[in-house]
Formats: sequence, structure tokens, C-alpha cells
Amino acid sequence: MKLLATIKPEDVDADSPSFEHESFKPRMAARAVVLDGEKVALIHIAEHDYYMLPGGGIEGDNLLMGLAREILEELGCEIEITGEVGCAEVYFDRWQQKQTDYCYTARKVGEGQAVKPTDFEVEEGHKVVWAPNLKEAIQLVGKALPQNRDGKLVRARDLIFLESARQMCL
Repeated sequence: MKLLATIKPEDVDADSPSFEHESFKPRMAARAVVLDGEKVALIHIAEHDYYMLPGGGIEGDNLLMGLAREILEELGCEIEITGEVGCAEVYFDRWQQKQTDYCYTARKVGEGQAVKPTDFEVEEGHKVVWAPNLKEAIQLVGKALPQNRDGKLVRARDLIFLESARQMCL
């Protein structure tokens, strides 16, 4: 999969201290631009005021199976993968992790079911939001002003993924 970006804390926050990025632990994650017709799924993080694409860390799973599990947990629906967007390396200093996020396009399949958020997701105020279309999803993510560095890193990553997905759809 094509590497679209490498994003470090200093790329999104001028006040970020310098880090020894080589010591960060690797982590694999998968995300998806999930479409339901033209609508695009986003997760709003109320605690820090930003949006992110659904998905998450993949540990011990096949990448696509792990992504399907994460989407079911976060959106309450199954998906069909329709394409590859690309990947991004993101250095999260809070967790001392170099996360490689693999992003796909997908379409929602069937009816949704109830979502059971984790305690962390409840604490952070995760809420599913369906933007009317890809252009408006990009605007929502772009206008958000995250209150923490993690949010700034996620915003930068997901804007790259959404813009790349938009280019694929043209």
C-alpha cells in the first residue's frame, strides 16, 4: 500500500518537544472511509473537539478482519471493502508509538446494530456522525480545532485519507 504521509508531533504542534522517534513502539491500525450511499461515517470526539475515521489498532488479527471488527464495534455495521486509499505513519508521543494506519474505502452493508462503546470512548465522548457527503466530511474534519496533540495528529492523518479518497472518486 502506498505511503501517503509521515506525521510527527512537531508537524502539527509548534510547542511539541523533541522526541527520539526511533524508540517509539510500532503499532498497526486500520481505518476506513465508510460510505452509506453518499454519506460518510466519522467519529466525533467531544472531549477534544475533533473528528476521526472509524477503525483502530489491529493486534493479532488479519488487517481486514481487524478493520471489520473495529467498524462493527464503532459503527454497529458490517462493511464491504471497495478499495485501498493508502497508509500513513503517525508518531503519537503520548503513547510513545509509531502507528502505521492502513486506510480503505468501504460501503456499509445491511442494517446497523447497537454500538457498545468502551469506557475510554464514553469518557472521551465518542459519537458517530454521518456527514452528508465526502466534501462535507472533509470540511467537518478540516474545521475542527482539536484541543490536544493526539487530535491534531489524527486530524492531519484523516484529512490526507479523506482527500485521497475524494481523488479516487473523481
